[in-house]
Amino acid sequence: MPGEETLKRSIIAALIVAAAPFALAQSPENAVVVTAARLPQARSETLQPVKIITAEDIAQSGQQTVVEILQTLGGVEIASNGGFGQPSSVFMRGANSGHTLVLVDGMRIGSATLGTTAFENIPLSQIERIEVVPGELSSLYGSDAIGGVIQIFTKSGKYAPATSVTAGVGTYGSGSVSGGVNRTVGNTDFSLNLGYLESKGFDATKPSAPFGQHNPDRDGYRNTNVSGKIVHRLDTRNELGLTVFQSDGRTHFDSGPTTDDLNHQTLSAFSLHSSNQITDSWQSLVRAGESRDKSTTTGAFPSFFGTRQPQFTWQNNIKLGPGTAIAGAEYLAQHVTSDSAFAQNHRTIRSAFAGYVGTHEKHDWQANIRRDDNSQFGSHATGLLGYAYRLTSELRVRLGGGSAFKAPTFNDLYAVDPTFFFIPNPDLRPERSRSKEAGLNYQAGTNRFSATYFENRITDLVVLVTDPVMFVSTPRNLNRARIKGTELGYQGFFAGLQANAQLTLQDPVDEETGKLLPRRAREYGSVAAGKAAGRWRFGGEVTASGARFDSADEDPAKKMHGYALVNLTASYTLSQEWLLRARWNNVFNREYELAQNFNTPGSNVFVALQYQPR
Repeated sequence: MPGEETLKRSIIAALIVAAAPFALAQSPENAVVVTAARLPQARSETLQPVKIITAEDIAQSGQQTVVEILQTLGGVEIASNGGFGQPSSVFMRGANSGHTLVLVDGMRIGSATLGTTAFENIPLSQIERIEVVPGELSSLYGSDAIGGVIQIFTKSGKYAPATSVTAGVGTYGSGSVSGGVNRTVGNTDFSLNLGYLESKGFDATKPSAPFGQHNPDRDGYRNTNVSGKIVHRLDTRNELGLTVFQSDGRTHFDSGPTTDDLNHQTLSAFSLHSSNQITDSWQSLVRAGESRDKSTTTGAFPSFFGTRQPQFTWQNNIKLGPGTAIAGAEYLAQHVTSDSAFAQNHRTIRSAFAGYVGTHEKHDWQANIRRDDNSQFGSHATGLLGYAYRLTSELRVRLGGGSAFKAPTFNDLYAVDPTFFFIPNPDLRPERSRSKEAGLNYQAGTNRFSATYFENRITDLVVLVTDPVMFVSTPRNLNRARIKGTELGYQGFFAGLQANAQLTLQDPVDEETGKLLPRRAREYGSVAAGKAAGRWRFGGEVTASGARFDSADEDPAKKMHGYALVNLTASYTLSQEWLLRARWNNVFNREYELAQNFNTPGSNVFVALQYQPR
C-alpha cells in the first residue's frame, strides 16, 4: 500500500536523523584501506564511500552471521532462505546478488556454477576486518564487480590479539567456541585461529512452500573453520607470506516432508605472496594461490558441485609525481566438477590492468583501465574515472563513473536438470553496465556525514524465462535494469554515545517493465548506537527495509512487506582478561521475510564469554 511505504520511509529517515548527532565511525577517517584502489590509501582520500568493519565492531555487535553484520554496518540489503547456514545473499546498490565480488585475503572465493559466494559459510570468528566498497570496480577486479566489492581479511599475527578464546550459547540450541594464537617473533608474524559453531536451528520453510517442499522439522547447522598466516620479513624491503582459510559447513534443509536433506559445503583458499620494494619508488607484489567451493547434497535430490579457481597476480605500485601508478597482470582459471553433465567445465581469464591514484593540495583523483580476455567470451575492456575536490578543510565533493561486466555462470550456460524444468542457454552474453555517481563528505571533529547519488544501467541482464504451460525455465539476455538512488550516512561521537547510521533510497527497476527487481526494496537502513558506563557497555540497533517482491512482475501474492527490527547488546568487563557479552535479537519478536516461504529468527538471545590475556 502507498501509505505503508510512505510511513516506512519516514520511520527510517527519522531514525537516521535522530541518531545523527551521536554517530561514531567504526574506523577513523585516516584509516588505511586497500580495496578501493588496489593499494593502501587513507579512507579520507578514496573516491568511494568505503565502509570498514573491524573485529572489534563484530565483537561488540554480538552478531553470529556475516550477512547480519553487513546489513547493520555495511549498508547492504540481504536475503536468506531460513536460519543458520541456509543460503544467504547480499545486494549492493540494487544490483543482483551475483553482481558483488567477494575476496578473502585478496583471493576470489565463490561458486562458478551459481555465480555467488556462500556468505552463510564465512565465519565471523576468523575475520579481522571487512572492507565494503560500493560501485562498479571491474576495472580493478574484473568480472562480477557491478554492484561492488566486499573484501574480507582473516586474522593476522600483526594486528589480532595475541591470545583469545570465546565461547557462547544461545536460543535455538546454538553454541560456539573460537580461539587463536597470534604472535610476532623477530621478523615473523604468525597466526592460527580455530572456530566451531553449532545450532539446532528452526524450521527453515513455511507450510506454504511450493511443490511439497515443507518438512516440519528443525533445520540445524554445524560449522568448523580454521585460518592461518605466516609472514616473514627478509629485510626492511622484502617479505614472504602464506595464508590459508577453510570453512566446513553442514546444513539441514527442506526438500520434502519425508526426507532428511543435508548440504555439506567447504570453502577454502590458500595463497603465497612475495612483496618486494624494488626501488624507493617501485613496489612489486606477486601472489599465487587457489580457492575452492565444494557442495555435496544428500536427501531427496542428491547432487555434487565443485569449483576450483587457481589464481595468479603480479601488481606493481610506482610512485609517480603526486600519486601512485599501478600496473599488473592476473590469471584466473575456473574448473567445474559435478555429477551433472556440463558441455564445458572450464575457462581461463587473462587480464592486464593499469591505473593512477593521486592527491595534490585540494585535489584527489583515480583512473583505472582493465582488459579481461575470457576463453569463452572474448575480450572486455572496463574503466573508471573519479575526482574529488576539497571546498574547505571539512567539505569534500566527488564525482565518478565506470563500466563493469559479469560473465554468465556455468549453470546458466550448461547445467542439465534431470527433472527437465530447466534448460540452459549456451548462447548467453555477459551482462554489461555503466554507472555514474556524485557525492560529498563533511567532517567536523568526530562527526562525519556522507551522501552519494548513484545511477547504474545494466544491459543484457540475464533473466529466467518460464513457459506458463510447461513450467520449463531458461535464462536469456532479455532485460535492461536502471538503478538510481542516494546513500546517506552519518557517524560521530557525542556525550559518550557511539553509533552508526545509514540510509539508502533507491529505485532498482527493470527498465523494460518499470517493476522492482526481485528482493530489492526502495528504501532500507540501519541505526546502531552504544554507550560505555564504567565496566558496562550498552547498545541498540534498528534495521529496517521497505517492501520487496519475490518475483520480477510485482505479483501481489509474492510481496514481502517492510519490516523494522530492534536488537539490544550489553557487555560487562569482569576483569582485565575476562569479558561477558550478550545480544538480544528481534526484541519484539517481529515476523518478517527475507525470502518468500522461508522463516526468519524470532526473538533470540546469545551470550558469550571472552578470555583475552593482556
